[in-house]
Amino acid sequence: MEALNSTCHVFQTDSEIVNKVYQEQDNYLIEFNEKGDKEWCAIYFCSNDIYYPNTEEIFQKRIIDKNFFEWYHSRIYKAAKHIFIRDIFKQWYLAGINKDINSPEKIIEFLKEETKGYKVITIGSSAGGYAAILYGSFINTQYILAFNPQFELQSLIEKSSETINPLLFRIKDKRTQYFDITECINKQKNTFYFYSNASKWDIEQNKHLTRKEISSLYKIAFNTKHHGIPFIKVALPKVLNLNTNELELLSKTTHNPIWFTIQMVGIKKTLTGLYKQIKQLYLNRT
Repeated sequence: MEALNSTCHVFQTDSEIVNKVYQEQDNYLIEFNEKGDKEWCAIYFCSNDIYYPNTEEIFQKRIIDKNFFEWYHSRIYKAAKHIFIRDIFKQWYLAGINKDINSPEKIIEFLKEETKGYKVITIGSSAGGYAAILYGSFINTQYILAFNPQFELQSLIEKSSETINPLLFRIKDKRTQYFDITECINKQKNTFYFYSNASKWDIEQNKHLTRKEISSLYKIAFNTKHHGIPFIKVALPKVLNLNTNELELLSKTTHNPIWFTIQMVGIKKTLTGLYKQIKQLYLNRT
């Protein structure tokens, strides 16, 4: 990571254990599916929830021991190539992902090279959704699945602090071109935006988005306060593999998270998935 002025020590950007992984690991994973369509590649961007709380014990368990990547078990079936990417600094990929791919510009170069000849789908939630939109605008992306993404970061400078979002404050005068990505959406054929309409942060982000008319964006709204995936995650495999016509239809109405999940996978899987999701949330934080 480039040298940046710092007024405080923050675990996720300054600790020895995190920087060792940044220096020594790729922080991306590429796998191939022989049964997939050789024309298609899916890119999955991790969110800032890849580990929490920000402690050495949890980082060791999630990132080093488990080599965790979000979306690993929820994939686009038609894709022959799958690329999983994480930002262990949890700072919207503003310092790249490792010592060699250490900037947004280098992420773009890396993804252009890895997706040559492919039709691409980018996927992400929250900070991962921000990345799916941003980096998807520079490659041959056919469509984007973004779950409650951030469209702008400037408000965090006003409301947050360096102790919470260190890199945002350390680069706020250097990479401002990445602090508002609404223009990136205009470059896409289709962006499917899953939106929690009772989540304070997501309401604020949506207000910023609606200042501009974006014909290529389809907003799929949910009546929930939950940031991130706005329905029970057991439905993710089904949702990720809907075709674009089916996704467009979802944007015609506002959904209840439980009923939506039942419609996707049935009541039995919904109840089982809800139990597992609550249990996993607890385990991830212990």
